[in-house]
Amino acid sequence: MSNESAETGLFDRTIGTGDHKTVGRLWIFAGLGMGLVALVLRLVVALEQLDTGSVSMLEDVNELVQVWSMSRDLLIFGGVVSVLVGIATFIVPLQVGSSSIAFPRGAAAAFWMWEASVAMLIAAYIGNGGPGGGTRDFVVLWTFALGGMMISLVWALICIATTVIGARAPGMRLEMVPLTSWTFLVFALLGILTVPIQVGQLIISFLDVRGDYLSLVDTTSLASVMDTITLAPSIYWLAIPVLGIALDTISVHSGRPLRFHRSTMVATGLLTLTAFGADVTSFGRRIAGTDGVNATDFNNGLMVIALLLSVLPILGALALGGESLKSGRPAMGIPLGSALVSGLLLLAGSVVALLGTIEPIVGFIVNVNNSATGANDVPDLPDALTLNGTTFNAGITALIVTAALVAGLAGISHWGHKIWGRQMNQGLGSLALLSMAGGGALWAVGEILGGLGDQPALPVVADTDGIASVGNLLVLVGVAGLAAGVAMTLLMAVGAGLLKSGSETEPWTGSTLEWMTQSPPSYANFDRQPTVNSAYPLITMDDSASDIEVAAPVTEEVSV
Repeated sequence: MSNESAETGLFDRTIGTGDHKTVGRLWIFAGLGMGLVALVLRLVVALEQLDTGSVSMLEDVNELVQVWSMSRDLLIFGGVVSVLVGIATFIVPLQVGSSSIAFPRGAAAAFWMWEASVAMLIAAYIGNGGPGGGTRDFVVLWTFALGGMMISLVWALICIATTVIGARAPGMRLEMVPLTSWTFLVFALLGILTVPIQVGQLIISFLDVRGDYLSLVDTTSLASVMDTITLAPSIYWLAIPVLGIALDTISVHSGRPLRFHRSTMVATGLLTLTAFGADVTSFGRRIAGTDGVNATDFNNGLMVIALLLSVLPILGALALGGESLKSGRPAMGIPLGSALVSGLLLLAGSVVALLGTIEPIVGFIVNVNNSATGANDVPDLPDALTLNGTTFNAGITALIVTAALVAGLAGISHWGHKIWGRQMNQGLGSLALLSMAGGGALWAVGEILGGLGDQPALPVVADTDGIASVGNLLVLVGVAGLAAGVAMTLLMAVGAGLLKSGSETEPWTGSTLEWMTQSPPSYANFDRQPTVNSAYPLITMDDSASDIEVAAPVTEEVSV
């Protein structure tokens, strides 16, 4: 544990900190900032796509691909994952009753390594690197910097997972871990297993470019390297903590802790099977695409199965959370509203993604029939259902990413009093929720319409008309709305962080250990080590352990 004291100066408490609460705040601030930068870059691409017959704002189509790729890199690994890691770094030790995160200095070092990698990534793109880049050294720097970002995040995830596994309060068995901490454990373990696979692909790209095996003319093909982790079903990796934050928030703001705690843990854990399997089986599987650009092989059977099965745990977990809404007394506000919207966006993304399975399933059936009859038929599908390899897949990603950002809003609103010592601005929070949810939905619908109009996933210079042009307009409006929502969320966070602490009275309380602490918590989190004997310890704990009023006891646990 760090020897840092509460009396150290601002510089030491920020730059030299080992306190998981300060590190968590840094991740949240930086993640929201990078997410906003990424969406502004995506807005530039959307403006260009309104008239894809020419490139007016940027120099050429290669620069268009670079800006698009940079926005994707920064949005997912600079924005969404960083905000989630920040919430986990702050909340998980409190929820499991630990005085610190595991390896506190390592957790801090992971953040600063991530910051340095982000700076290198931006420098690589500015220097004409990345997919579509024309300067070899900066293309190489792109692979190095993006790999550094991923390794830093894995480092942070190791600290989070170790905290849940090895630093729990006495008596807290793994099945008693609060849902947010449980889903962050699952999220961390899956990330530790799968993100290095993505780093492996970047190492291959590094060797290809550095060894001159890949011509600078062909660097646009590097855009497909990120498909392994940024497309469904692998992107459902982000869905795991979204479910945890949403369900914990629902249980508190409905006044009804989840009745089926272990069943919900099983449902959220099942997502690891679909997201992980698809990530591994798609490694290195590429087919020739348009303009010589490689693309993901969507006919991968395990990917199709993963898409089909992913709906079930998401639907099951949300249904179990719905029981709390039905039997409790929901107090609608920014946290609960954001939790519900994030869950609905997540479910919508997983359901709409099933349209992408029609083409490979029909192709499989035709191939089986051809083998049995000796025929040589080809799948006969309407153009509107040949979606894979188009912007349709980006639409699914947009829904999942928006769900994660809205869940981030739910998390920092729900635990805002813990994080900053004051409640978040509810008026600005309402605007942020409407802007993020509406903008993200429009962005996704626009990308899906573009897919129905056979618009390629990679930005190209080509005239668009009909439904694809309508989709491009919706993408522009949607990305602008989502960016505005993220900007308002960042403004709320900065305002809460800079202003003095408000009333010591909690705006709401729950039944897990973080509600036993001060707001914000002291350096060591707890005045004394809590002892746990249930999944909702503040309900069953002796009155002497806490003076916090908690929800009524839950009914008997029923497992799957």
